[in-house]
Amino acid sequence: MNETNEKSRKTGVVKVEWYTQQEVAGLLGVSKATVYHYAKQKKIVKIADPHRIHREARYEKAEVDQLMNEKKSHPTGMRPTEVAKKLGLSVQSVYKYIQEGVIKAEEVPFGDERTIYVISETAYEEAAGILKPSESQRPKRFEYYHSSRDIVLFQKFHSSKVPEARVIRNKDHEWGFYLANIQKWLPFEEGIREYQLKPVYPIHQSTLEYKGYVELEIPKDSVVFYPFVDYLYETWGMENIRLREQDHTLVLFIRAGERPLTTKGFFAADILPFLIKGDIYNEEGHLIFRSSYRKTSLELPIDLLESMTELAEQEGISMSKWIEQKLSSLLK
Repeated sequence: MNETNEKSRKTGVVKVEWYTQQEVAGLLGVSKATVYHYAKQKKIVKIADPHRIHREARYEKAEVDQLMNEKKSHPTGMRPTEVAKKLGLSVQSVYKYIQEGVIKAEEVPFGDERTIYVISETAYEEAAGILKPSESQRPKRFEYYHSSRDIVLFQKFHSSKVPEARVIRNKDHEWGFYLANIQKWLPFEEGIREYQLKPVYPIHQSTLEYKGYVELEIPKDSVVFYPFVDYLYETWGMENIRLREQDHTLVLFIRAGERPLTTKGFFAADILPFLIKGDIYNEEGHLIFRSSYRKTSLELPIDLLESMTELAEQEGISMSKWIEQKLSSLLK
């Protein structure tokens, strides 16, 4: 505390003319490294201490207080990284949705030339209603695929140090690896850097012509779980499957079609107990998936079609799915 502060103590009033670096960090809600950069940018004034009398750097109170007041006037809410974790999206996807207006965000000045986005709680709830998948919708790609890293859930990796590692997300929706032999989860970057993990197989194949989907739900503790998932990624490719992880099971939507059954890890009969919709069978060395859906056509008044389309859009589903749900409820 400086001489001015010492004099003010004699009157019974403590008047602080400076803050320590730790105090500035606490007041502004930033790291000590950021405080250092604020001083370099001349946003706050660092008090010279050439003889290093004080153990910690000090900053003049006036500028710190001014910056603190400016921050208080800024909108409060979540940063894109927080929203990404809560929605199970990549940060890049969140920025894309902000640019498209799907996620409403306010731009806040940050530094001399930068801006940051702040998403209010209300804006987050609105976005979550649009982007969080409902149980009736097929999984969206971001649920199981990390585009910038080109990895998918439960994909198999290995290295000379680790015989098998599986891509999973932890409870905070962070992507990483689970090492079964030591029962450990580690962040993706650490797995690549420290353990030199590499994918066992490619995960991309040509997209099949759309003829509907076959739906399965497989328990994670099933003996065919990993052999079947590995086969799907390697032979069918992530372009032809969608998956949604649940607490104890994995829901799979596989495009109808056929591909060679090259694996010895399971037989077609092994996965039949998990079939929900469609048909599965093995024919001349090929695994064949047939959808339970058949295309049909209906002639309806234009105004009725327009109303149905609008209602389907409000629920975030296709018109075909909307009609299916309404007919199913009537038949029940």
